[in-house]
Amino acid sequence: MSISHTHTAHSATLAQRAAPRLMVEEGQSLLRLAAPIMLIALVNMGMSITDTAMVSALFGAQALAAVAVGSDLYSILFYLGAGVLGGLVPFYTAAVVRVDLIERLRVERIGRMVVLGLGVLLVPLVWTSPDWLSLLGLDPALLHEGRGYTRAMALTLLPMLGVMLYRTILTAAEKPKVFLKVTLAMLPLNAALNWVLMVGAGPIPAFGPAGAGYSTLIVATASLVILVLVARNATGRYSLLSSSPWVDWAGMAAVLRVGLPIGIATVAEVGIFLGATIYAATLSAADVAAHTLTLRTAGVAYAVPAALLQASMVRMARAHTLGDLAMQRAVTLSSLVLSLGFGLVICLALVIGAGPLAHGFFDSSAAGIAAAGLAAGLLILLGVMELIVGPGSAAAGLLRGRKLTRAPMVYGLIGHWAVGAPIAIYLCEVQGLGITGVWIGLSAGTLLTTVLTLWRLFAGRVLVAAANARTGTNSPFLGDSGSVPNTAANRS
Repeated sequence: MSISHTHTAHSATLAQRAAPRLMVEEGQSLLRLAAPIMLIALVNMGMSITDTAMVSALFGAQALAAVAVGSDLYSILFYLGAGVLGGLVPFYTAAVVRVDLIERLRVERIGRMVVLGLGVLLVPLVWTSPDWLSLLGLDPALLHEGRGYTRAMALTLLPMLGVMLYRTILTAAEKPKVFLKVTLAMLPLNAALNWVLMVGAGPIPAFGPAGAGYSTLIVATASLVILVLVARNATGRYSLLSSSPWVDWAGMAAVLRVGLPIGIATVAEVGIFLGATIYAATLSAADVAAHTLTLRTAGVAYAVPAALLQASMVRMARAHTLGDLAMQRAVTLSSLVLSLGFGLVICLALVIGAGPLAHGFFDSSAAGIAAAGLAAGLLILLGVMELIVGPGSAAAGLLRGRKLTRAPMVYGLIGHWAVGAPIAIYLCEVQGLGITGVWIGLSAGTLLTTVLTLWRLFAGRVLVAAANARTGTNSPFLGDSGSVPNTAANRS
């Protein structure tokens, strides 16, 4: 046996022994990153619940319905913008890994340009929505009543996209705890401002339900100012280099190629549940009540796979930049194992707690008992869905970390809308399963999306390995530097 062969075999053995340890280390890194991201999502959800509860308690169901229209439209467009900004993650992570401060500032500047572009497009859309939504059949009186809140949310969209920019940057730099601290500080401020602006205090007039929108605008602006100051403090005097007289069109195009499919995929996923809510409103009161409880529970449960998706994206982007095959394998396996583990825990919790939660949530009237019976079945179905969605979300995050975002977008559109929605309508209307049929359809769409995304993840690895074998290289991502194109360099 040759010395070189012996050395190669010894190196391979050492790599195999190190693989479990590397996987454990990556699992720990994923958890450290995902935990604050999950808490941020839950705190933001707490703000939304606070707004809803206060408007309902102070002004009644009619006012809540009036502000819900503007809130839902704002949410859809915000998720679109947040997804687009997610395209910054692999580029910013690459700059962090290379300890390239100038590149970090350039990516941040590109992010600000994206935020301004999104604001120009989306803010007028929300501001004018009370006028054009009436053309789609919505109640004009309801839209008029919620006009003040809707316009406040339109103005909120720009600072919130700015907040999302810095949340994305902090996550890419694996420092989400900074954002978590800011978000936690804003939670009591949001509740206090809601009360003051809705009912008035001293010289401050009462703005009614619109006060919740003004409160959100103030909180978003305050959060943005704090995050900008934090970012400037971190970069020091070098922040002056982030200003430039020219627009980095090439850099923006690179980010949008990655981010726009993420935004569309996010809207497709959020939109199918919003569509289910609108559709459920045409069913019985028990169906609507059961769906509402299940959807609220789903929002809490989904915080875990959503956090793991973002953490997987960042860690894969880091491994991508380093060109470390062992690290990429460890990130992939750790992400999938953690997603399956958490999915199983959530599934068991929902299956065991479905009955008590459903019956504890509704009263003992005939309508309440009927809603509880439906909700118990839906919560079990939600548990199964959470077991399915975890690996799919992790796989999507891993692909996004490699800047592969179009395939997951297509799979989401196919799974949720081309397959899941028709199945839901068929089972509800033709088979008479009501809201249970709707959730079976949602689960089927989620399953197909997960299967296709996992297939793309592992099929891509096989294709890359074959390409490496043909070219004699060991690079997992040929021809991809991980950097946005530098327009100045291209011009020279």
